Amino acid sequence: MIAWGLVARAQPLPSVLAEGPWLKIGITKTGVYKLDAAFLTKAGVGVSALDPRTIRLFGNGGAALPQANSKARARDLTENAIWVNGETDGRFNAGDAVYFFAESPHPIAYDSTAKRFSHQINPYTDTTYYFLTYGQKTGKRIAAQPTLPQSGTVITEYTDYAFYKPTGEIINQVRSGREWLEYLGIGTTKTVSFNLPGMISDSTALVTSEVVGYALVNTQFQLKWGAQAVGTQDIEAVTNYIYAQKGRQNRQTFRLKPASLESPVRLALSYDKTGQGYLQSLAIQARRALRRYDEPFLFRSPESVRYPTVRYVIQQATATMQVWDVTNRQTPVLMPVTVNEKQEGSLTAAGNRLREYLVFSPEQALTPETATTVSNQNLQSKATPDLLIVTSASWRTQAERLADFRRKNDKLEVLVVNSAEVFNEFASGQPDPTAIRDLARSLNNQTPGKLKYLLLFGDATYDYKNYTKLLTPAQLAATLPTYESRESLHPVLSYGSDDYFGFLETAEGEWIEDYSGDHTLDIGVGRLPVKSAEEARLVVDKLIRYAAIGKLPGDWQTKISFVADDGDEDFPNIHQTDADRLAQKISTLQPQFRIEKLYLDSFAQESSPGGQKAPAVNRAITKALNDGRLIVNYTGHGGESGWAEEQVVTLQDILGWTNQRLPIFVTATCQFGRYDDPAQTSGAELALLNPQGGSVALLTTARPVYSSTNYLLNNAFYDALAQNTAQSVPRLGELIRLTKNGSLSGNLNRNFTLLGDPSMQLAYPSAKAALTRINGKNIGPKADTLQALETVRLEGEIQQGERLMSQFNGTVKVTLFDKADTLVTNGTEFSPPMRYAEYRSPLYTGQVRVQNGKFVCQFVMPKDLDYRMGLGKVFLYAIQSDSLTEAAGSYDNLLIGNSVPNSGTDTKPPTIRLYINDTTFVDGGTIVGPGASLIAKLSDENGINIARNGIGHELTLQLNNEPPVVVNDYFMAELDDFRRGTVRYDWKNLAPGAYIVKVKAWDVYNNPSETTLKFVVSEQPALAIGSVSVIPNPFQEQTTFGIQHNRPGDELETTLLIADVSGRTVNERVYQCSNCNTSITGLSWNGTMSGGAAVIRGLYVYRILLRSKSDGSVAMHSGKLLYVR
Repeated sequence: MIAWGLVARAQPLPSVLAEGPWLKIGITKTGVYKLDAAFLTKAGVGVSALDPRTIRLFGNGGAALPQANSKARARDLTENAIWVNGETDGRFNAGDAVYFFAESPHPIAYDSTAKRFSHQINPYTDTTYYFLTYGQKTGKRIAAQPTLPQSGTVITEYTDYAFYKPTGEIINQVRSGREWLEYLGIGTTKTVSFNLPGMISDSTALVTSEVVGYALVNTQFQLKWGAQAVGTQDIEAVTNYIYAQKGRQNRQTFRLKPASLESPVRLALSYDKTGQGYLQSLAIQARRALRRYDEPFLFRSPESVRYPTVRYVIQQATATMQVWDVTNRQTPVLMPVTVNEKQEGSLTAAGNRLREYLVFSPEQALTPETATTVSNQNLQSKATPDLLIVTSASWRTQAERLADFRRKNDKLEVLVVNSAEVFNEFASGQPDPTAIRDLARSLNNQTPGKLKYLLLFGDATYDYKNYTKLLTPAQLAATLPTYESRESLHPVLSYGSDDYFGFLETAEGEWIEDYSGDHTLDIGVGRLPVKSAEEARLVVDKLIRYAAIGKLPGDWQTKISFVADDGDEDFPNIHQTDADRLAQKISTLQPQFRIEKLYLDSFAQESSPGGQKAPAVNRAITKALNDGRLIVNYTGHGGESGWAEEQVVTLQDILGWTNQRLPIFVTATCQFGRYDDPAQTSGAELALLNPQGGSVALLTTARPVYSSTNYLLNNAFYDALAQNTAQSVPRLGELIRLTKNGSLSGNLNRNFTLLGDPSMQLAYPSAKAALTRINGKNIGPKADTLQALETVRLEGEIQQGERLMSQFNGTVKVTLFDKADTLVTNGTEFSPPMRYAEYRSPLYTGQVRVQNGKFVCQFVMPKDLDYRMGLGKVFLYAIQSDSLTEAAGSYDNLLIGNSVPNSGTDTKPPTIRLYINDTTFVDGGTIVGPGASLIAKLSDENGINIARNGIGHELTLQLNNEPPVVVNDYFMAELDDFRRGTVRYDWKNLAPGAYIVKVKAWDVYNNPSETTLKFVVSEQPALAIGSVSVIPNPFQEQTTFGIQHNRPGDELETTLLIADVSGRTVNERVYQCSNCNTSITGLSWNGTMSGGAAVIRGLYVYRILLRSKSDGSVAMHSGKLLYVR
């Protein structure tokens, strides 16, 4: 056994599995096993050409791997000594056979101090695997122990130990943790039989019973040996609180002299009628006569350690009986046995230490349960990557696709491995989660510090052995194990966690379940909980779309929404208070982030048969997703199916999300992200796996949690975010590593997990946008002042590390806010109204060009600002035209208030022009589909008012007689022209019929104007674009578009518009199609402008407009192109 050190290995050693043919052999019981010609032939071995001298067997036994990194473990599969009967002639004849000792996955150990044996159930598997190869080197054989003189203390008895592994109705009460119990029912008796012939009369036996009771009153178990009472086990009462412990455990060892030595021994366990009883373990330790029995048996004699030499005498011995010393499981030794005329088998052996012997006759040998071929593999010799992806063979194709993208796009070195390969080399074939950790540790030790991220590409289950039968064997094999806690009765203290795989230091791994056992992550760990090939493909599509051109550049990358539940009876406003503290923190540490606060108690609630609802919150969350957010942070109550008692996010909501801009969710709520329950798919999993929208990653909870430790972790996350964004664009793995290390809290935060790719970089600008001058004056420590109706000139630049990026040419979006609004929640019966502040009053939003890293923005301040003096704030977002470089920044040393004297007059109202879908729309005469977009073109000599301080002066739209909708936030001034701007507003699922839309707008001098537009929504199925392919993308010479639609046979006109990131159209092409197929092909773009001149390399937006000439309906699709020539 080799304990790994922390030194780098210059030349990794190859695995024994790297060469030759291999069989993987599975066994379930400890004993001697036989492989004959029939068995090998059935397993696919050609025995006619087999030289039995080359047969070799490898394996490391059946016990679960040690969790502590400091404990020794085999570096690779270890060769085991075997006996090959008939090998000397070099041919595998009909009577030849391989015999080997194999150990069950559930080992027995001896405590010399307590003088007791005990067993350990392997939580991960009931099968031990050995690996057989042939045709190469000669194998390791069982050697014979030299004969010793027939002397020493005579031993004719041994101490046996037998245990019962629960086999009835096996359950896990909290669906968490690694312990499973056999349900005994209410007021029932469980009888367990042990075959223990040859027990010694008048000897003391030990019976160990481990039980669990669940009752609201004190209860008791009673244990009997036949008719003889063994003892009682008291069980304390539990409470019926939802998060209380789901049972009390009692483990006792009883000493008794059995009144009956009859075998089988029957132990009867009874429980009170007032509760539910469970059996965890039952075991007997008894003295037995040393004699040959009908089945092979192991014997140990604790008495032998007292003598230097002992002589074992085995009664009823036969000439074919063999005794193997199996103290060293990998190297059994054949003991010389002398059998006399009394059938007493005698063998002499060294004493001083406890040894274990196997007694059997060849005809008693067992046959393995399984044998499968194994392909060659060699993880031991792999170079250390930046990103390690562990997956199953079922999802390997998509894992490789993601790996290839990370290599090309992120310049990361990536290694993809199958979980079965990991288990073979690091756990002797068993699906032990420690094997994955040991692989990561081996790679890290090889090149310390290089491995940064571990991605588990596959779903998990808390039910390692599939007791619940919820998975097929193939589905179970495709899961990747997570770490389940030892605690399995307390719903809050029990946990499943992937953190375990990131503990790589020598002193780590044991992970004791209290504060003293906290470890720190050395790498970032995440999981993609896919359970089908389609889910794997879709989630990789999302990750690639997010990281490449599909992340949709825009200032959504600088926005964070904080959603908070209202208060509890015992802790008024706790969730909203915690959310507000976090929002203030990020505003202080990273002021370039725009914060939205969606506090549940700020919205009206409605009564329904299912309880209180707050539908306005549901709509606000969906709107935030559609508009785009870098992060959506939820604090409050929740569960696997959604957020809050008011159901502000439901599974139905999640399945309906179609947002193109994908946020990261941080959910500080109970088990919204549970990923290891095969009985259901959690809300977090659905959000990640939603192919139309949802989330690209979630830092979420897999079990119930406390609000105090929720806040601790949430706070650590924003500390990590601030630390990273101040230096570079962070990857999720680094964020999760720092977050977890900064919020250690015993068991309580271990179930927070990253559902996402830890190597993914946040879609966050890497450069800084900064204001340098206001109204011709350099920015200094003294606050600048802006007043109503003042013409404002803002100057700024794009910086990298405080230095001007003179090569930066593109656009910058400038948003000016009035002073933060002071808002007050409504208050509930448990929580008083709470005050909080939020920037909700924009005064200007527009875009200007950036040239050689510098920009100038000019506009007129609206009359409707808040005249009280106070600090406003400017937010900046910029994107470079010829690359994906983005910048963000803010400025808040800016006083806003009062009015400019002699500001002049303006009595001319703004001009409004309305269209549906595009500017070719004809008022009243064009039919559209249920999904339509309003385009409102507005202009005014002094600009459009979007301030919210003037009552009734909002920019609104009204559809038919419905209440007006405020659309201030949808307005954007035109590039370099604050006098003109556009509102774009989308409708979904409009009912068929005639509509009138009215838009009302005010200019900054408060002159109003309104315009109406008529349109008709068709009753027939709307023209729809199913999918669009753009190949290749990125492209150098030419890219081609393929369009799938739902109007075969129709006459369609297709318009392809190409625009730069500032919105300027560079190319437009129109294609006609009569009697169209369901696919439109032949559309292409070669990187030129309409006049034929080449465009510069960089990011472009394509827009496809599909129009039916039969009914005028329109469908649209847009996306991003990267021209890299």
